[in-house]
Amino acid sequence: MEEVHNYPFDPVIKFKQPGRSFSYKIIKEGTYPNKSSLVYTLPPNKYRIPDNYVVETTWGRSTNQCTVQCIINYNDSKPVFQICFGKYFEYKVSSVKTATDAANLFHKQYSSQKGTKTSGIYLFGLQLKILDKVRDKKRCAHMLKQINQCGNSTLTRRATCIGNHMLAEFTEKAPNFYNVEEIPVLENIRYSVNNHIFDINYGNEDKTKKKRKIESMVRVLDEENISRNPYRRLCAIESHLPREGAVSKERQRINKEMAQLIPISIVDVNTKNQVDQSEKEDIEDEAIVQEVIDAVGKGGYRNIKNILQYLVPDLIQKGILNPHQPTINLRISGDGRNVGRKVKHVMVAVAILDDKSILYKPNHYHTTILYPGCENYDSLSNVMAPFCHDLRNLKEQGLVINNIKWNFQLYFSSDWKFLATCLGFNGAHSKNFCPWCTISKSQQGDLSKEWIISKNINKLIEKNNYYEGHSRKPLFDMIPLNHWIPDELHVMLRITDRLWSLLIAELMEQGFFNDIARKIIIDEMKKIKINFQFWQDQGSKAWNYTSLMGDDKLKVLQFFNLTKILPRRRATMIRDLWNKFYELYIKMKDPITKAEDFKNDAKNWLTLFLTPSEGIPNTQGFKKGLYQPDNMTPYIHVLVHHISEFMTIHQKWGLKAFSCSGIEKKNHEQVSYFFRKTMKDGGGGKKKSQSLAIVEILQHENRNLFYNHNNIPLSYQNPKKIHIKT
Repeated sequence: MEEVHNYPFDPVIKFKQPGRSFSYKIIKEGTYPNKSSLVYTLPPNKYRIPDNYVVETTWGRSTNQCTVQCIINYNDSKPVFQICFGKYFEYKVSSVKTATDAANLFHKQYSSQKGTKTSGIYLFGLQLKILDKVRDKKRCAHMLKQINQCGNSTLTRRATCIGNHMLAEFTEKAPNFYNVEEIPVLENIRYSVNNHIFDINYGNEDKTKKKRKIESMVRVLDEENISRNPYRRLCAIESHLPREGAVSKERQRINKEMAQLIPISIVDVNTKNQVDQSEKEDIEDEAIVQEVIDAVGKGGYRNIKNILQYLVPDLIQKGILNPHQPTINLRISGDGRNVGRKVKHVMVAVAILDDKSILYKPNHYHTTILYPGCENYDSLSNVMAPFCHDLRNLKEQGLVINNIKWNFQLYFSSDWKFLATCLGFNGAHSKNFCPWCTISKSQQGDLSKEWIISKNINKLIEKNNYYEGHSRKPLFDMIPLNHWIPDELHVMLRITDRLWSLLIAELMEQGFFNDIARKIIIDEMKKIKINFQFWQDQGSKAWNYTSLMGDDKLKVLQFFNLTKILPRRRATMIRDLWNKFYELYIKMKDPITKAEDFKNDAKNWLTLFLTPSEGIPNTQGFKKGLYQPDNMTPYIHVLVHHISEFMTIHQKWGLKAFSCSGIEKKNHEQVSYFFRKTMKDGGGGKKKSQSLAIVEILQHENRNLFYNHNNIPLSYQNPKKIHIKT
């Protein structure tokens, strides 16, 4: 006997035996009742008789071919055999005795088969072994515990059995669909049972790959500022993400490893004074303000030598540093961030100028000093003492890294206030206001006078008050004054502020600053896509207005229509002044600008700025000029007299390399993120939280070095997803 089939994928089973053959189409394969109710066919075969069984059976040849539908259902624990025949199976016979008895009744009524006999066993297909096996499996399945009643070990065992069967099937069939040189590998499968989802992975776990992916996840969470709770929620949605516990454990491992290479020290900061109440708030969030206030008195420090020991080998490998010309150009920058009107968050960082392509990226400024407190000389000198000591050693003795002695060229760049504080110098509004030359306020309107960088750091080391306006020892006394470079961004910001304030002052002086004028200004700002508002101080009744960001200030310089608020002739004069200053700013950032050309353009601009009035006021021929020498600011002096010098001295780098936009952005992001309450890691009381945010920031800095050093990827190749409808 032979059974030809692909059951259960194909319901047709062909049965062949010498002298006869049958074709069965299984409609319902049925099940075997319990042993107490199960009935067998007569000996010698004793086939088990199923319940709820339906099959269409075809036999015979040509005109004698016949198809019937055979049905078996148990009634009172006894099987009832039924045969339906006719074109639509509209006729039927049944028997409660045997399948053969039902077959005999069928032959008596079916004319074309009268006088013939067919075994009821073959007619009903009771001899089919494949159906026998399928029913037994189904019976066993019915005997298994439901999944909700199974323990974890049982579920694991069942899934493992399924996984082994699938692996055997894949190993046998998959090579048929690929080139002989290609080896398909089954890595995992996924299936569900009643909302219980099972993932089966094959082969030995690649622990290195798994660790690498968790490191990548730590980096993503760091770079995108995703804290614990949001990530836990993502894991609850997407099971393929590494568990938050594993990610936190890996972050702690990286912190521990990096702490051995670049230790983080906590220092006490001598800070008593608060920030200048006239300064604008950078961060107004009350929760962040309070957290920063609570952390005052503690600062964090990372040794610059440790950072360099870690960075330099990578920079050599990338071709940024040349061990045959072992000189490193190191830029020091500082920034104080106003957190409310009560406290500063102060950062001092270093950047390697030789890596010019990434100087604008915040992550490539390496924080050495970090503290919430005051941006004053006493606090800075106290907290920066070890840092300045290390810089002197680098300048005088160099640093040996992997048997190569590196020499150092040091530079300093920051906004005016931070620079003047570190220089032990007067503020910008003092009579002697320039850190680089000996000009006084009364001389800044003299266009015939040439001012050059004339001060010498060594003179200030010998005698702190050697030059007027200097009163204390420079903190970075190892850096020559022509390497203290003004920030080109603040040159633009502060001069633009002055041009705008002069415009508003002129409107007020002429009595034009009313509700109508303010509405015109706001509407014009909207037109150039800037959010801008005026408001009146409740106490002084003075009018304040929105402090614009750098990009918005550039838009105002370029596109604000002055004719909306000024007479056409006056608007044309001021517009010409604004346009020429914008052109100067673009040239200042352009490394191909010639210093001499810039110097001439800057002097011409100052001449335009100081355009005098002609004639007698309030008479017909009177032509009003622009502004007076008193309207000049220190940044205007620097733009006209010193920027061209710095262009010449630092032509190799260009002034854009000394922009402070990167460190300012870094400081703002860190305060906003790490001083949020969500970063408190479960709390732990005031004592624990005082320095926690500072430590977390510096640990974050260490991890950034780890990611770059180890080339931790931010993406991996995703599998091709295919959906098969079932």
